[in-house]
Amino acid sequence: MWTQSLLLLSVAAAALAASATEPKIIGGFPAEQGDTLHQVSIRFRVLDEKGFGRGHICGGSLINNRTVLTAAHCAVDLANGMRYPASTFRVVGGSVERMRITENTVVVGVDKVFVHERFSTVTIENDIALMILSAPIPDGHPTLQPIERATSQPAAATSCQTSGWGTTIVGQNVSPSSLLAVNVTVQSTTECNSAGAYDGHVVPGMFCAGQTDKDACQGDSGGPLVCNGKLAGVVSHGKGCGLAAYPGIYSDVAYYRGWIDSCLAGKCSGAGGMVISWGLLVSLLVVLVYREL
Repeated sequence: MWTQSLLLLSVAAAALAASATEPKIIGGFPAEQGDTLHQVSIRFRVLDEKGFGRGHICGGSLINNRTVLTAAHCAVDLANGMRYPASTFRVVGGSVERMRITENTVVVGVDKVFVHERFSTVTIENDIALMILSAPIPDGHPTLQPIERATSQPAAATSCQTSGWGTTIVGQNVSPSSLLAVNVTVQSTTECNSAGAYDGHVVPGMFCAGQTDKDACQGDSGGPLVCNGKLAGVVSHGKGCGLAAYPGIYSDVAYYRGWIDSCLAGKCSGAGGMVISWGLLVSLLVVLVYREL
C-alpha cells in the first residue's frame, strides 16, 4: 500500500504532480456512485482553490451529516507529528469526479479535527481521525449520504470493497480523475502477522485485507473499506501495493467505536495542539510560486 512513507505524499510533490498525494486503487474498476455515497475527498484547501481536484490528499467516509471518518496520518505532519489546523482542509463529496464540479458536488470546510491521542507516526497505531464539517450535509442529498459503521471486525475470507482516487501504478503519481473501487478479501491476522509477512506489526485496532494485484495505494489513505454494506475499515498503510505477502492494513472501525462515539458526544481529547509546520508552509509557498510561473 504505501510502505513507511505511508499514503500521504509530500504536499509539494503531490501538488507539483497535479494529483492527489497518496495511494490509489490497484487492480480496480470504475466505482458506482450508488455504491459509494459515503465517499469523500479530503483536500488541502489552498491547493484545491488554485486548481479544483489538485488538492486531494486522502479519502474519507461520511458517518453522519456533519462528520467524516478518516486516517490520523491524513491530518498530521508525519515529519514532526504536528497536527494541521482544521482550516488547512476542505472536504468534497457527492460525485465520483475528482477534477470536475457536477450539479451534486458538495464543497465544505472543516471546523474541527480530532486525531486519536495515541496515534503513533512510527508504528501507525491508532490511525483514526474525525473531521467535523463547517456545515451539515442536507438530509436526502441524492449522492452524498452517511454510511453505517460496523459493530464487529470482519471475519477472515469476507469479501469487501475499498475505493479512492489514489495512484493506479505503484510508485507513480498516476491518479484517476474518476473514483475507482476494488474488491478485496479480509486476511486472517495470524497469517498477516507471520514471519513472511508483517511479522507481528498488525496489532489490535488493525486488520488486513487484499490479495495479489488488488489493493489500495498512495492517495487512498483514509478511505473506506465496506464489508456487508457497513463501514468496517479505514485505509491506513502497508508495504507496497498489491503484493502477495503484504495485503493492505486497515484501521478497525468497530475497535474504535468507543473513541468515535466519545468524540461525537463532545468528550474527545484529540483536537488540541494543531500547529502547522514550517515545512508545510515552505512547501505550500514553493507550490504557489510554481503555479504562478
